[in-house]
Amino acid sequence: MERTGPAQVGAGIAMLGLCLVIGGVEGGSLVTGGVGTAYLAVWVVVFVTYLAATTYASVRRTPEGATGRWALVAPSVLAAGVLVLLSPNRGGLVLILVVVAAAMSALHLDLRGVAAVIAWNSVVVASSSAAVGPLVPDPNPPAEVALVTVLYALLQAGSAAMMWAQQRISRALQDVTVAHVELRSTSALLAESSQAQERLRISRELHDVLGHQLTVLAVELEVASHKTDGPAREHVLRARGLAKDLLSDVRAAVGTERGRSFDLPGALARVVDGVPHPQVHLELDPGVRIDDDGAATLVRVAQEVTTNTIRHAEANHLWLTVTAEDGVVRFTARDDGTGARRVVPGNGLDGVRERIESRGGRLRLDGSDGFRVDAELPTAAGALL
Repeated sequence: MERTGPAQVGAGIAMLGLCLVIGGVEGGSLVTGGVGTAYLAVWVVVFVTYLAATTYASVRRTPEGATGRWALVAPSVLAAGVLVLLSPNRGGLVLILVVVAAAMSALHLDLRGVAAVIAWNSVVVASSSAAVGPLVPDPNPPAEVALVTVLYALLQAGSAAMMWAQQRISRALQDVTVAHVELRSTSALLAESSQAQERLRISRELHDVLGHQLTVLAVELEVASHKTDGPAREHVLRARGLAKDLLSDVRAAVGTERGRSFDLPGALARVVDGVPHPQVHLELDPGVRIDDDGAATLVRVAQEVTTNTIRHAEANHLWLTVTAEDGVVRFTARDDGTGARRVVPGNGLDGVRERIESRGGRLRLDGSDGFRVDAELPTAAGALL
C-alpha cells in the first residue's frame, strides 16, 4: 500500500516532530537530573535508534513473511520500552512513544501480532509506574499502576484501530480506482467497437441503397436525354450530370466511413482520466496510425500498466508514451515507484505479453529504477505517417 502521499508525509512529519519534542523534554530531564555521561550516551543511542526504526518501519513496504514483519517492527517497540524504563519519570510524555510504536506495528502485523505488542508495552508501562527503572525511586500505588496500564493499553488499541481504519480506506480507494480504470478501458473499447459497427452499417446502406438508386437514376436520365429535343434535353443532361456527381460523392463518403480509424488518443485518455493517484501523464505522437486490433491492444496494455502501478508501485507519477518511428510503434510506461529487484510477471503482464507477441511484437520489463514497460509493435500494427 502506498504511504508516501502528501497526507501520509504530513502525518509522518508531525509524528516525528512530536517524538523529537518528547525526546527533548526527556533529555532535558536527564541533564538537569545530573545523570552520568555514560547513562546519557546510552539514552541518546536508544532514542536515535527508536527514531530511525520507527521512521523506517512507517515508510517501508510490509514484508511477505512473519519473520520479516517482526524484524521490521521489533526494533522500534523494544527501543520505546527501553526509553520508558530509562526515564527519570514514572510515566509522563515518554509513554507516548509506546503508543506510537503500537500504531506503527498495525501497519505490518495482524491482530494477534498487534495484541502481542500492546501486551508487551503494557508490561513496560506497568514496570515504569512500579519504579522498575533505575532512576525512579518510589513506585506508584498499585491502583494507580493498574489505572495507568489500562489507560495506555486503551490508547494503544485506539491508535492501532485508527491505523487499520486508515489502511482499509486506502485499500478501498485503491480498489475503486482499479475498477474505475478497468471500467473506463472496457467502455472505451466498447464505444469504439460500436462506432465502427455503426459506421460500417451506414456505409453499407449508402452503397447498397442510395448508391444503387442514384445509378438507376443516372441510367434513366441517359435514356431520357436521347428521347428529348430542344430546351428540355438541356435540363435532362444537367440532371444526369448532377446524378453522377452525387453518386461520386456517395462513393467518397462510403470510402471515408470505411477508412475512419480507431480514436486511440481519446481511448487512452478515457482509460487514465480521473485516476487520483498516481498522477498519470499521457503523451501520444499525433502521427501514430494503427489498425483497430492494434489500438485495442495498446488500450489493454495501458489498462494493465495503470492498475499495476496503483496496486503495487507506491508511485506518485506514471508516464505513458506512444510513439512511432522506423516502422515500429512503441508504447513506454514508467513510474517513480519502488520498482522490483526481480521482475516476476503476474497473469496480467503475461496476458499483455501474449497480446503483443501474437502481433509479432516484443515486451520488455525493467524494475531497476521504478518500473518500466516497453512494448513494440511492428509495421503491420502501426506506422508513422
